[in-house]
Amino acid sequence: MAFSLEPDLIKGSKPEETLKNSLLQELMEALTQAQSEETIEEFFILPEFGFNLAVFIQKEGLIRSRFLNMKIYTGTRPKTVEIGDQKGSGNEMEILLLNKSRISMAEEAFRWVLCDITKQKGNRRYSIFSPEQAKEGLFGGLNKKKQNSIKLGSVMTFPLTWDELSVHVVSFLIS
Repeated sequence: MAFSLEPDLIKGSKPEETLKNSLLQELMEALTQAQSEETIEEFFILPEFGFNLAVFIQKEGLIRSRFLNMKIYTGTRPKTVEIGDQKGSGNEMEILLLNKSRISMAEEAFRWVLCDITKQKGNRRYSIFSPEQAKEGLFGGLNKKKQNSIKLGSVMTFPLTWDELSVHVVSFLIS
């Protein structure tokens, strides 16, 4: 069960920012509980550190770094979610440009969190996906000169509720 209520994500009201702030609040509470239960030793979160959220966790004497980026499907572009910037560059694209062995390394640290705001709050409208899934889901392949998009169906195969998303994200962070 999530620690916080599902956010209201409304087209035109900076839904990516709202999702980031809501997930930040959720993670602060979940990781504080994990720390009090001694599942983890210490943690801190840096917003806008390459991706929307950078999470650093100390567990069993080791430091783990995890990075989350928020994506919103608004329905504006049919069944696709934009990734990177309009010039085909940016931090997201740098990850997707990695070769196969390096993208495998990135699998341990990076995830995208997606919300389909064409579905009502309370429904299964969230997804968490990896760099490999993002690369495989590229619409028309990777283009270094223009806006890239990911096919919604390729990354929204098993939609989650807010509560389920919380469990999946926390598991990714502390496993």
